[in-house]
Amino acid sequence: MPTPIEYKAPFYPGGFYHIVCKSIDGLVLFQEAADYTTFMKRFNQFTEPFFDIWGYSLLSNHTHHVSKIKSVEAITNYIFELEEATRTVAMNSFLVDPKNESAFDSVIERQMNSMLVSYANYYNNKYLRKGGLFQKPFRRTEIHDESHLQQAIIYVNANAQKHQIIHDFKEYSYSSYKATTFNNTDYLNTEAVLEFFGGIENFISLHENQVSYYYSNGWPSSKLE
Repeated sequence: MPTPIEYKAPFYPGGFYHIVCKSIDGLVLFQEAADYTTFMKRFNQFTEPFFDIWGYSLLSNHTHHVSKIKSVEAITNYIFELEEATRTVAMNSFLVDPKNESAFDSVIERQMNSMLVSYANYYNNKYLRKGGLFQKPFRRTEIHDESHLQQAIIYVNANAQKHQIIHDFKEYSYSSYKATTFNNTDYLNTEAVLEFFGGIENFISLHENQVSYYYSNGWPSSKLE
């Protein structure tokens, strides 16, 4: 079945997106702790020059990231600093016309796809398998306002509890909730997230209140997966 167009939102400078990467046939993506670490390191390696992470959660067969795309200027400067031999075709097309929205979208999409291939190669080599690991294309929905952004971050941080992987989302080790509360900036723009929520106390209370509400009234918008 083709992926609905609403899950293939084009990437725009400064835009916020909820990105979901699902494994093929529910295959377990992380068999041990080192796999989670490798995934996040490779995610950061391929995407950090192109967008900031405001929330993430790694589950057994899919991952969530709430991301803010960087500006045209920031991405252009980064690509110019690369050696020409290391630039992708998408990067070179973008440099020809940085204002071209399609070229900009292609650069971001290419980086995400390269990251997924990189992790699949790691996984296949480690676990002696062949073939694809992730569904194509990866899903992304655009976040249009602050209310949606707040909801998306909280949803992602509590996703392990929603899927009954853990009783209390606050104790899950592979989401951005703990990273935010401990001011860990390894893979997360913690400062921007806390500023958006109005400080750590509001961050914590809004998570607790909204997660409790969602369990009583049903989780919002299926677009959040």
